[in-house]
Amino acid sequence: MAVWPFRAMSRSHWVLLALVVLFLCLYLGLISWGRVQDSLESVAAYKSGSPVFQANVDRADSIFIVFMFLMLTPLVVVALGTTIALAGAVLTGFLESLVRRPATPEGMSGTPALPDWMFTVIVYVALALAAFFSRGLWLPEFQGFLSLIARAILAAYH
Repeated sequence: MAVWPFRAMSRSHWVLLALVVLFLCLYLGLISWGRVQDSLESVAAYKSGSPVFQANVDRADSIFIVFMFLMLTPLVVVALGTTIALAGAVLTGFLESLVRRPATPEGMSGTPALPDWMFTVIVYVALALAAFFSRGLWLPEFQGFLSLIARAILAAYH
């Protein structure tokens, strides 16, 4: 039998049911789209970033852009998280090798042992500060990209 069994104790089934009910309420007009539409219009008004992000899109292109955005966003989040974790691990190991000195055979003691988590915190704080201070390089492009996605959602909706 090809029926999906609904299990009352499964949290994922309840989440899926809530999403289906939310979609049906939006589709039937029982829930207003106005506040979300206002937010999307304010994001779509940004005129920053590359000229590619400022291009006008028609309905067919906008549906494709929204579909690809929804399909690729989880992959991009995983890739970005993996890249940040890898950079953090490499930089943590490098910082630890600079700071820690092993004891020598002549009897000189090494540096006091600091916990590994301290090196990790230092590196991730440094990465966050680097992202904050370099925001002038990536923030306009990111806002332009969000503007394109917002305009595509609005064009696909109307």
